[in-house]
Amino acid sequence: MSEEFRKVIKNESYIFHIHTNYTDGLSKVNDYFEYASKNNINVIIFTEHVRKKLNYNFDSFIEDIRHNNRKFPKIKTFIGCEAKLLPGGILDIPMNIIYKIHVICFACHSFLQDLELYSLSFMKLFANDEWKDYVRVWVHPGRFLKKLNILNENLKTLQELVNIALSNDVLIEKNLKEDLPPLEIIESVPFDRVILGYDAHSIDELKITMKTRFK
Repeated sequence: MSEEFRKVIKNESYIFHIHTNYTDGLSKVNDYFEYASKNNINVIIFTEHVRKKLNYNFDSFIEDIRHNNRKFPKIKTFIGCEAKLLPGGILDIPMNIIYKIHVICFACHSFLQDLELYSLSFMKLFANDEWKDYVRVWVHPGRFLKKLNILNENLKTLQELVNIALSNDVLIEKNLKEDLPPLEIIESVPFDRVILGYDAHSIDELKITMKTRFK
C-alpha cells in the first residue's frame, strides 16, 4: 500500500468515493474542487465508475481533474476508479487505464445469487497479484448481501471476507451513505485500515452524508 496514501487518510481531511457527470453523477469535477476549497478539505480521491467497455473518455476525465487542480493547487488529488467484481474474481476494468490510476475500488453491486461463488470470487480478487501495486479499497462491503436481504444471517461470511481483504493489504471502506459494513464488523478493522467513503453522486448528496457523519 502507498505510504503516502496511508498518511493522507490518517492525517488529512479528504473526500473519498465520489462520482461525477462523466458517469451517473450530477456534479462536475470542478464542483468537487470548489466544495473542497470552501470547506478546508485538503484531498480529493476521485473514484469514477469504470467497465471494460467505457462509454466516456477516461483521458478527458483525468485532464479535467488536472486542469482543475491547477486552479486549486493546494488540494491534493488521487485518481481512482470503482470497478465491479465479476464471477471468478475478475475485475471489470479496461486495461488501458490501469497505468493512469492510483486507487482501485473493488465493488459488488449485483452478482449471481450464489453465496459460495461470491465468496470465492472476492477471495481470488483480494489475493490477485495483478493489483497489488495499487491502493485497493473494498467499497460498501456487504451491499450485495444487503440487497438480497441476507446480510444479517451472513455476517460471519462477511467478517471472514473482510479479514481476508485485510490480510492482502486491502483497505475497508466505512460507507457513510449506507452504513456498510455493519458496526460490529467495522469495529473489528484496525483504525489505519479504514477509509471513510461518501458514495456521493452530487455535491448536495455529499453535504447530506457529511451532516450525518458529524451528528
